Amino acid sequence: MKNNKFKRALKTILVSMMLLCLSADAKAQTDTFQKNDTIYLITTNDGGEFIGKIISDDGREVVIMDKNKGKVILPKYAIKSLDIATKNNVIGNNIFHSNPHPSRYLFSPSAIALKKGEGYMNWFYFLIFQMQYGITDNFSAGITTSWLLAPTMLNLKYTIPVDDNFNVAVGGQVGKLYITDDNVVSLGFASGTYGTSESNVSLNVGYGSYERDGISIATLSGVHRIGEHASVMGEFWYCQPNSGDPFFMGGPALRLYSGRKATFDIALLALGFKEDVSNDDGYYNPSTGVFRPNTYTKKWKAYYPLPLLSISYKI
Repeated sequence: MKNNKFKRALKTILVSMMLLCLSADAKAQTDTFQKNDTIYLITTNDGGEFIGKIISDDGREVVIMDKNKGKVILPKYAIKSLDIATKNNVIGNNIFHSNPHPSRYLFSPSAIALKKGEGYMNWFYFLIFQMQYGITDNFSAGITTSWLLAPTMLNLKYTIPVDDNFNVAVGGQVGKLYITDDNVVSLGFASGTYGTSESNVSLNVGYGSYERDGISIATLSGVHRIGEHASVMGEFWYCQPNSGDPFFMGGPALRLYSGRKATFDIALLALGFKEDVSNDDGYYNPSTGVFRPNTYTKKWKAYYPLPLLSISYKI
C-alpha cells in the first residue's frame, strides 16, 4: 500500500517536472520568435539606414530584411548603431527614426536631455545659430551667437528624469548682446515635460535680467508626431518686464524630418504687445479757445503672420 502511494507520488512529481520543462521550452521558443520578430533600426558608418527584422547574425555579418530594400547583408564593422524600434518609433504600421531634435522646440527648451556625446546645430535664417552638446546623459552645454557675435550666450541645462514620460530640468543662459557691451544678460529657467520624445508638452518658467532691469517669462510648447516625415508643433511665450507692459509671441509650426539627423521648422508667429490707442475724444472750442487733446488707452495689438525658418542638424 505504501509502495503504491510512493509510486503515485513519484509519478506525479515526474509528470509535473516534464510539464514544467515543456513549458520552459515553449517559453524559450516564444522568446526566440519574439527576438527574431523584433524590428531594428540600423545605421551604418557611411550614413546608410536600414529598418527591418534581423534574419541572422554570425558575429561577422548581420542579415536584415529591410522594409524597402529587401534582404541586405551588412558587415559588423560597417554598423554604427543598432537600435530596437519602440512604440515611439511606430505610427500605425509605419516605423520611422526618432525625432533627432527633442530637446528644443522653436526657441524654448524641453526638459528632455541630450544623451552623452549627442549634439545639434540650429540655424535661424542662417543668421543666428546655436550649438548644444551632451556632456553627460543629464547635463548639456552650448552656445548661441551669430556671424556678428551678437548676441553671444552660454547655454546650460540639467535634466532630472522622473519617470518614462515625465522629465524636469533647470538651466540658463548668460552672455552679452554684443561683444563690447559692458552689461551682462542672463536668464534662468525651470522646465517640465510630459510625454515622449515624439509627442509631448512642456511648461517653462524663467527670469531674465539686463541693465538692472528684469523680465519674467512663461512658455507653453508642444509637439505631436503625425508621420514619418512630419510633426505639428506650437509655442507660446508670455513676458512681463518689471518696468513695462507685457507682451506675447507664439504660433503654430511644422517640423519636417530629413533622414535621422536633419529637421526643418516652419512657423507662422504672432507678436502682441500693448500700444497707446487714441480715444479720439479731443476737441477745440474756437469761441472760448478751450482745447483738450485726445486721451489714450493701452490696448493689445497683434502682428501676424511673422514667418520663421529654422534648420537643425544632429551631430
